[in-house]
Order: sequence, then structure tokens, then C-alpha cells
Amino acid sequence: MEKKLPLAVRAQRVLLWFLFVMMIGNGLILIVEAGGGAFGIGYALPYFALGAFLAVLAAKIKTRAKWIRISLIVLYSVMIFLQVSRMLGGDLGGFIGLPFPIFGLVLALRRTSREFFAGP
Repeated sequence: MEKKLPLAVRAQRVLLWFLFVMMIGNGLILIVEAGGGAFGIGYALPYFALGAFLAVLAAKIKTRAKWIRISLIVLYSVMIFLQVSRMLGGDLGGFIGLPFPIFGLVLALRRTSREFFAGP
């Protein structure tokens, strides 16, 4: 029987799938707001790319690859920076979006997560 994943890693995977759904939803909303067409799809493309990357990380997190943990730390750090810049720009949505990358970064930096990605 396969060893159970640590709680921090399981929570990380759930958070990654949640963020995937949020990014795809944001991309679809942008397409509608832009009036559809090629411009709308191009405008939403970064959200779809980020969503795809989040899905890959969520699917591959069981492999214990070191690049996944490094990617998570970098990704969440960039997302925190973007949410803070949204708040400083006057967008109150940054307050709503900020706890998710902070929570993810805390999970990625926990001792159990570090030990999991350190290998068998």
C-alpha cells in the first residue's frame, strides 16, 4: 500500500486545484468582458497558461520532484507580489486574493513538505 501524503502536501494539492479553477474562471470572464473573439482569447491567455501550470503541479505533486517545490515557492511569491500591487493600485480584490498564495507558500515551506520533497 502506498504511503499517505503528508497533510501539508495534500492541502497543497487541493489549493492548486482550487487556484486552477479560479484562473480558468478568470480567463473565461475576461473573454466575455473583452467581447469575445481573438482579442478576448489573447487577453485571457495568461490566465489559461497559469491555470495549465497549476494543473500540472497539482497532478505531479505526488512524484516528489524537487522542481515542483521550487516552482511552488516561486509561483506563490510572484502571486503575493501581484496581489499586493493590486491592493496598492486601489483594487480591493487584492485583499481577497492575497490569503491564497500566502497559505500556499506557508504550506510549501513547512517542515513536512520540505521532508516530502527531499526524497525517500
